[in-house]
Amino acid sequence: MADAQIIIHNAAQEQEPLPRRDYTAALLRRAALTGSLSAERLQALRSELQNAAAERAAAYTRGRSTTVTRTQAEAFYQSVFCQLDAVLLEMPDDAQAEEALRSQPLSALLEAGRLRTLQLYDAAKSDFRTAYRLTEPYATAFFKELLTGFELFCTKYDARFRAFDTKVEYVYPLLGGVQHPESGVIGTAGYYRALRLEGEFLSSLNTADMREMLMRYAEKFRTEPQMIAENLADLALRHLLVNALAGAQGICVTASAADAVQAQCSGMSPETIAETVRGVLPDAGTELNSYLSAQLPAMAETLHARLRAGTLSGWLAVQADA
Repeated sequence: MADAQIIIHNAAQEQEPLPRRDYTAALLRRAALTGSLSAERLQALRSELQNAAAERAAAYTRGRSTTVTRTQAEAFYQSVFCQLDAVLLEMPDDAQAEEALRSQPLSALLEAGRLRTLQLYDAAKSDFRTAYRLTEPYATAFFKELLTGFELFCTKYDARFRAFDTKVEYVYPLLGGVQHPESGVIGTAGYYRALRLEGEFLSSLNTADMREMLMRYAEKFRTEPQMIAENLADLALRHLLVNALAGAQGICVTASAADAVQAQCSGMSPETIAETVRGVLPDAGTELNSYLSAQLPAMAETLHARLRAGTLSGWLAVQADA
């Protein structure tokens, strides 16, 4: 009976989605453990991976040698795996990604990954430029720090030989603490795409109201708006949420609106809170709406906890009633 339970438990684990970071390596490890790829196919893949890394070494030394340092060799292997990740992560699920490794030539997957990497690189640059333009009216010092990494990404990133190191540090937090764990340009492209979506959200708000809210929030903590360490879209969305519960609009929350929400909504479930604010999200396209909607449950949970604890005002920049 115990053996049967272990088998069932292991089978359940095998069905869990793999982590997105170092995805191809994880896929190969699991295939080796479960036997889902034959020993012959796994050996063939290992040989092809070694050859691909060796080709990079030869290209790096311009054909003079295939001898490189251990650090360089590791970087070449990482570059190969990053390219494979770029194509395999876009498969519908792990099973189809594994089938691609089983049935497609590795050279074809690497070529597709190379093209996808270039597409992601170009998309990431475009997304960041748009994000910066849209967020600049309110940009904090933490957001502006991203310029250094972006400049290095544009000028120093080496997708062929050091694909893992994009030179980008994620010093500015995303809405809801969203993380992009993927390696190399895949993670950076996801991060910059999120920044662009947040910029689109901020640009849909009243500029004067946004600046007023940020000024009040900064004053609350005796600092300047440009020194706010929190995510700007997060601040805007929480004020929008509270106003929606109060039957008001915009992101400037009055004292009476905050008091009304505290008094009338403390018994409301997080699910009801999330649905209430969902209806006031800006109608700015499916992608942005999906991005914001994905953060509502967690934000509603936080609001619900604050209402129960009577600490709503500590979460907001409340202004006096006119």
